Amino acid sequence: MNSRKAKPPLGGWGLNEDDFDFLQVNEPNMFYGASNIIFENAKRLRNNVTEAENLLWQVISNKQLGAKFRRQHPISCFIADFYCHEAKLIIELDGSIHDLPEVINNDIERQKVLEGFGIKVMRFKNAELYNNLDSVLEKINEAIQAKQFASPPLGGGGLSKRIIPCLDVKDGRTVKGVNFVDLRDAGDPVELAAQYAQQGADELVFLDITATHERRKTMIEMVKSVARQLNIPFTIGGGITEIADAEALLNAGADKISINSAAVRNPKLIEDLAKTFGVQFVVLAVDTKYVNGKNMVHLNGGRLITELETENWIKQAEDLGAGEILLTSMDHDGTKAGFDCGLLSKVNQMINIPIIASGGAGSMAHFTEVFQKANVDAALAASVFHYGEILIPDLKQELKRNNIPVRI
Repeated sequence: MNSRKAKPPLGGWGLNEDDFDFLQVNEPNMFYGASNIIFENAKRLRNNVTEAENLLWQVISNKQLGAKFRRQHPISCFIADFYCHEAKLIIELDGSIHDLPEVINNDIERQKVLEGFGIKVMRFKNAELYNNLDSVLEKINEAIQAKQFASPPLGGGGLSKRIIPCLDVKDGRTVKGVNFVDLRDAGDPVELAAQYAQQGADELVFLDITATHERRKTMIEMVKSVARQLNIPFTIGGGITEIADAEALLNAGADKISINSAAVRNPKLIEDLAKTFGVQFVVLAVDTKYVNGKNMVHLNGGRLITELETENWIKQAEDLGAGEILLTSMDHDGTKAGFDCGLLSKVNQMINIPIIASGGAGSMAHFTEVFQKANVDAALAASVFHYGEILIPDLKQELKRNNIPVRI
């Protein structure tokens, strides 16, 4: 098993030494590295809600307070009663069991961990909810407003933004030139991955463009090799059309899988993958072009237009269980004129899952711009990294100078 994979903690809320490493995983999305065990437990709890939880859910479930909440939501090794990703806010409803000394201590410990992630935790007694619901809602609304209109922290506060190189792979070999010094084999994805990790990349994306029937076997071997060498997360995309494809790649060591055309042709695939593996493993890649006044989803590298409007498709995908969106503007891709900040910002405000910006990177200023203007969670690029036009250590220092939180 890949040694860098986090192990789910055991034994209730209590934290032990093994759990400490698990909690330090910087998983910059809405689940903070929650394991499949936590997801399964959350699913069971959703089918066994308390009367108080049901009451509050009725008045916050449809954005009545202007923000989207999720119930029984996995967060690291915990399950939040209600979580708003937009405001980084957890609502906990406490029954009489929370008056016990040992439970109080666990609640305090839990809250410290969550606050370390930049998440605010609000606690209400069940009786408080029953006796004065309007007051509870007013307090929650004030917390949402405070978060939404707060100035961004200076000096790298909050979750780090991610820098992600993308590599095209064919028959187990990278197919675009990479201008690394002292690179023994420019086509070896394992060596390239190690180089990028050493430079400070936060994640990698491998896109398989193999056209042969041997695709799966070749990619599984490559994934195993990469997983043995790499200490950062990586995503595999291309040719994943069924559960078995994803299962083989995840079992081989991939952290996430990315789907694109197969999801457009069969949207239920998103739901099936999310239910089988957990939403945190499912990335939806979307290629978009602006056509006749609308953003339209395209397939085959932008050559084939669909009838899907980009914004509608992304929202549908989130509802089906996509855990992250990789959005590529085909109008900007290859131009090196900057990311499509307008579209990225619009989509980011519509959804409550992380978004990766792709298409158009040409300078370090473009990365600063997309993080500042669109507030995306990550930015992906290929050629500017491959050909040494932008060095990741230099880029991160530039982002840090612009008060954008990054992992150095």
